[in-house]
Amino acid sequence: MRDRSRCFDPCRFAGGDAVLIQDAGFFVRSARNLLTEIPRPLKLRARIRDHKGEVLLDWATTPGASLYVIQHNGASPDDAEAWKDVGETTRIRHVLKGLESAREHWFRVRATGTKGSSPWSDVAHSLVR
Repeated sequence: MRDRSRCFDPCRFAGGDAVLIQDAGFFVRSARNLLTEIPRPLKLRARIRDHKGEVLLDWATTPGASLYVIQHNGASPDDAEAWKDVGETTRIRHVLKGLESAREHWFRVRATGTKGSSPWSDVAHSLVR
């Protein structure tokens, strides 16, 4: 077994001073970027599908998210009372079915994880066949 009392520990020797450690020729690991809150989902898109009454939603992965909540609004994105929860998923894409045809629909997504819930994403809209 090695005698560790004779091993050189640059961190202990430099007292945690990153400049001294680097000047001695060692690399300093960056502090882990700890997530304090979940950012809102970005790049939400709503795309028309070939099937009647369906729309495909997709968005970018959100750090810290374990679940996404999807809301739909068939009236106006400015009507706060018209937003309704229509789905939850662990994936970054979701197909909504049973929407009213020949109308415009609006959607938004919120990420949820151990740090709470994110703000709502920007609103995306699509015409539905």
